[in-house]
Amino acid sequence: MSEERTKILSMLKDGRISLAEAEELLDAIEGSKQTNGNKSEHIEKSGAPKYLRVVVTPGDGKPNGEKVNIRVPLQLIRAGVKLGSIIPDGAHRRVDHALREKGIGIDLKNLKSGDLESLIESLSDMSIDVDSEDEKVRIFCE
Repeated sequence: MSEERTKILSMLKDGRISLAEAEELLDAIEGSKQTNGNKSEHIEKSGAPKYLRVVVTPGDGKPNGEKVNIRVPLQLIRAGVKLGSIIPDGAHRRVDHALREKGIGIDLKNLKSGDLESLIESLSDMSIDVDSEDEKVRIFCE
């Protein structure tokens, strides 16, 4: 038995998730195992981005300013979506409420990995450049 299945069954036994949620999670695990090889091959072949990059360099007004170079693996976002599926309902409501208060209208319960893959693939064309006298900011995917 896989570690994921054991965790899900343990959460069900402890009453942290319902039977329906356990079934949903078990189905998700089985589905990801069956399509994982095909999906990663598709991502490799399609040239989908693997990282979100944020680069900040000093502008002409501050040639000795700080440099920032952040490279976030998009796989981290995928993992976050998978982990979000095991958050209990009460916690989902609190997180969704906190996100709405910050102006982010995302319902974590309805976020599906297929939708996320489409979003990540569309990021390959994204590029944001901001130039000012003090700094230059560039946000893109690679």
